[in-house]
Amino acid sequence: MAVRRWLFPAREFGRWLVISLILTFYAGCAGKPPPAPVPQSVPAKHAKPAVPKRTEPPPTDRRESFPLPGVPLWRWESWEQYGKTHLVSKPEKYTLQLLANGWLKFSAECLKGEGIYETHGDRIVIAVTRADAGRCQPGPTAEHFIQSLEAASHYHQTAGRLFLDLGRNDGGLSFSRSPD
Repeated sequence: MAVRRWLFPAREFGRWLVISLILTFYAGCAGKPPPAPVPQSVPAKHAKPAVPKRTEPPPTDRRESFPLPGVPLWRWESWEQYGKTHLVSKPEKYTLQLLANGWLKFSAECLKGEGIYETHGDRIVIAVTRADAGRCQPGPTAEHFIQSLEAASHYHQTAGRLFLDLGRNDGGLSFSRSPD
């Protein structure tokens, strides 16, 4: 008696393989989804701040006068970009005060704001932390002013003028000291 073997022709084998894969897929999809894991509370780790903590800025009371007395007020007179000098039409609307504690105050058209700055030699880093427009919509010149302040990389003062260089040959800002 001959031993009977279960042999499938090659075309039958491929068909059974495909059918078994499809049935396995449907069987896996037909069941209920596993229950969601119960969330567990993880104790929060307190990260150390990357930037050293600064003293608080001066109070921003609406009655407080801007500019602050005794601190030089700089008016934005012009900016240089791609070798061309552009004059500011109303420099009294664009002012900057660098306070001794590392904070700054500025105005740009109807915006009033503040930020922080840090100097190392002739290098400067400026970050605007708050700008309040009130009920007005600042124009593109005000936006350019704020972006340029934050892009400043070097500074120097000469003959009652303040210059902020924007680095990488992007020009700079020129300020004149406002009469007290």
